[in-house]
Amino acid sequence: MRRGTGRARPALVAPLSPRLARPVLAASLALVVLAAPACRSERAISTSSTSSPSSPAASRSAAPRPPSPRLTDPRWRLAAGDDPLESARLAEAEGATGLLAGLEDGGDIARTALGALPYADDADLALAPLAERARAASGPSLTPLLEALLGIAGRPPRPREPLDPDGARAAAAALVELSGRRDLPAEQRALAISAARALAERGLVDPRDVPADLDPAGPDAGSAGAQAPRP
Repeated sequence: MRRGTGRARPALVAPLSPRLARPVLAASLALVVLAAPACRSERAISTSSTSSPSSPAASRSAAPRPPSPRLTDPRWRLAAGDDPLESARLAEAEGATGLLAGLEDGGDIARTALGALPYADDADLALAPLAERARAASGPSLTPLLEALLGIAGRPPRPREPLDPDGARAAAAALVELSGRRDLPAEQRALAISAARALAERGLVDPRDVPADLDPAGPDAGSAGAQAPRP
């Protein structure tokens, strides 16, 4: 009879019978197969949520701008013609602030606003904004801006305190700058020179700073340049 060694023998795990092993193996394989696409799906959802173009910010930026109500406003439609009386009526109704807001619409509305601005009682408020736009403009879009500036600058003085003296001085400086740009067509430079001289008559800029190279030789040289409309 053998004596015990004092060590316990490890318990043996009985192997599964073939009848039970097959279902267990099948279940394990099913879990592995199902887990793989689930992981891929979570990664796809995470990626799409960060780069989806249908986010609220993207939707807002891609949304088309609604039509301007000025397109159907009878006053704006009537002022779009060549009747200065209708332009004056629009200017009286909108004022300089309302007409400047119309510039944001572009197209015919912007042209109508520029044509009406010289008729606004507070048109001097538009000098600085128009001058800034003129400095940034180029090509044919610059001409109507300069025409509006000349129309405002060439108006008879009003018996009141200046509405925006700092803005008027800034506009005068911008017009002097534009009048000296040799890269501009002579017609546009002539508009800028005339507008700058009109503001020089108000003491807003030194008349000696206004270029005179476009002035014709002769006794009428001092009156050269484009003529401002008189609202």
